[in-house]
Amino acid sequence: MGVYDYKNFGTADSAALFSDAMAITLYSYHNLDNGFAAGYQHNGFGLGLPATLVTALIGGTDSQGVIPGIPWNPDSEKLALEAVQKAGWTPISAAQLGYDGKTDARGTFFGEKAGYTSAQVEILGKYDAQGHLTELGIAFRGTSGPREILIGDSIGDVINDLLAAFGPADYAKNYVGEAFGNLLYDVVAFARANGLSGKDVLVSGHSLGGLAVNSMADLSGGKWDGFFADSNYIAYASPTQSSGDKVLNIGYENDPVFRALDGSTFSSASVGVHDAPHASTTDNIVSFNDHYASNAWNVLPYSILNIPTWISHLPTGYGDGMTRVLESKFYDLTSRDSTIIVANLSDPARANTWVQDLNRNAEPHKGSTFIIGSDGNDLIQGGSGNDYLEGRAGNDSFRDSGGYNIILGGRGSNTLDLQQTVKNFDFANDGAGHLYIRDANGGISITRDIGSIASKEPGFLWGVFKDDVLHSVTTTGLKVGSNLTAYESSVKGTASADMLKAHAGGDWLFGLEGNDHLLGGAGNDVFVGGAGNDLLESGGGADTFLFNGAFGQDRVVGYTADDKLVFLGVEGVLPGEDFRAHASAVGQDTVLTFGGDSVTLVGVALGSLSADGVVIA
Repeated sequence: MGVYDYKNFGTADSAALFSDAMAITLYSYHNLDNGFAAGYQHNGFGLGLPATLVTALIGGTDSQGVIPGIPWNPDSEKLALEAVQKAGWTPISAAQLGYDGKTDARGTFFGEKAGYTSAQVEILGKYDAQGHLTELGIAFRGTSGPREILIGDSIGDVINDLLAAFGPADYAKNYVGEAFGNLLYDVVAFARANGLSGKDVLVSGHSLGGLAVNSMADLSGGKWDGFFADSNYIAYASPTQSSGDKVLNIGYENDPVFRALDGSTFSSASVGVHDAPHASTTDNIVSFNDHYASNAWNVLPYSILNIPTWISHLPTGYGDGMTRVLESKFYDLTSRDSTIIVANLSDPARANTWVQDLNRNAEPHKGSTFIIGSDGNDLIQGGSGNDYLEGRAGNDSFRDSGGYNIILGGRGSNTLDLQQTVKNFDFANDGAGHLYIRDANGGISITRDIGSIASKEPGFLWGVFKDDVLHSVTTTGLKVGSNLTAYESSVKGTASADMLKAHAGGDWLFGLEGNDHLLGGAGNDVFVGGAGNDLLESGGGADTFLFNGAFGQDRVVGYTADDKLVFLGVEGVLPGEDFRAHASAVGQDTVLTFGGDSVTLVGVALGSLSADGVVIA
């Protein structure tokens, strides 16, 4: 399962489609917003806004502004072509298609009818090693034009946007048929001549280009001989949503354009906070940028009329941020409506702003929260619920406020800030690179690539003032100078089948790999079977059985109402789902199934389980 899953494709094939769609969509802009993106990253959206806007206009040493011909700017359009070619796509020319409509020097195709002449689209192909065409890509550009005619072309696009919102009826639905009716007939002929079918065509676009994607999907059954009826349609930041399930509409929740129209209909909600979920859309992905993070910028309500909110709409913010979601180690745990926070802060803001789920101007978020960092030095903060935090590259700092969590530091020197004394936590090390941290309420965080633990310890005046203390994570415990906070008593397995037995006082039992038998004692034990088909046997006490990742086909003997089952980072979980969606009675036992993995509670009746005893994070 993944947030970009599409049609009946598997997660891997859906992810490949997303990557291709993003590559050709970004190419359709020819790096037009490159100057603004670079200016924003360097200067930010607060006091640095003037410098950001200047860079957007004239560019800089690492970017090209929208004003053409300034000689010291790099050739961003050349870089755009190189990027799409690296992704495996090559632009197809009008001559190759036998098309006699308007194009420009870059090979961009322009709208054919009066009133649609500012519409633009790219036609691209994928070729195998023998030079045979294997796929076609159709990428519609959003509201903007080439640098040479940017203002005039953008005005034409804005008029198209307004007509889509206010009428005439079905304007949005018929948009592509009016703008590119003849061109797409030529594309059909070209495809057939190369032995392709509609299934070999990918259609994508951003903003007004996303509206075009939805329009083409709606028209595909009745126009162009029905050739595009089975094509693949992926739209980014589209204000409209096609009827049915032909289109995957991807967007940021705080993008004011995304889902602005209900289907293709304007309503009062279109100019206000429009966060209504739709079957074809991702609904809870947040671009955590300078605007979203700022209380000052959010004094005015989120709205398509609130110009600063449009920073979440830029195609570069989609290309980088949405791709990091795809690259996340947590991607297979996400689904269409997962809450995903993407770190898109500028360099100045990133130094002192914690990336977190603020749930601003949106419907309440459900389920676990995924927070994806950047490749800079991020500050990432989970909440009191169940969180998945990923730092990627850079020296990242993490905070969390409880629950069951997975924290992946990634490359760099990473720190977990407890914000409390270490005495309020238990620490266990599985010997395989994971540090387990249990808080006073029983919440557990599984961490990896965390080199330091920050805490606040009693200091001056008998502890009235607190000292910030940084502990190094070592193989034996948390070390500060000569002081060591030892790990909890634990028994560790190997890659083979092991028999592990707890001591009477309570242990952490780590089976690791292999088909293990973990036998608890009279104390309160934590069972972590790991990979393989394990037998987990309670010896009494209030035990915790922790299942993470692909854990196999496990059996639990001796489970009682005092114990807790925790499923953390397992596949097949939807936001807001409770354990009954995964539970079934098999004879005298209860089986909990997650994807291809399961836990059998031996001798436990399904009706005896309660939500208090099962955590699905």
